[in-house]
Amino acid sequence: MKKKLTVSLISALVIIGVVVTVMMLLSSQKSTYYGYMANATTAEKVVSEKDGLVTDNINLKHDENFKPKKGDFVKLVSKDDGETFYKKEVVSHDEIPHGLMMKIHDMEM
Repeated sequence: MKKKLTVSLISALVIIGVVVTVMMLLSSQKSTYYGYMANATTAEKVVSEKDGLVTDNINLKHDENFKPKKGDFVKLVSKDDGETFYKKEVVSHDEIPHGLMMKIHDMEM
């Protein structure tokens, strides 16, 4: 009885390990960016969360779930280092990390 339980427990752990490993290999690197909208289609400044680089005047495409207005803060997620964004959402001021917000507002740290 103990031997069956041991074998089933080991096999379950091996299966879980294989599934987690495959999920890690199949998931790609994502880059997160935070920005400030100049108008409904252009982000005035976008800051990379990874390296803190600031990019100016990024054009964003509208879709039915993403309708920012002038002055909104946005969170953008990209798989190709900021060329295209597959996840876009309007966020509040408090959801942006402090250091990145200072870069958006051109403040010295």
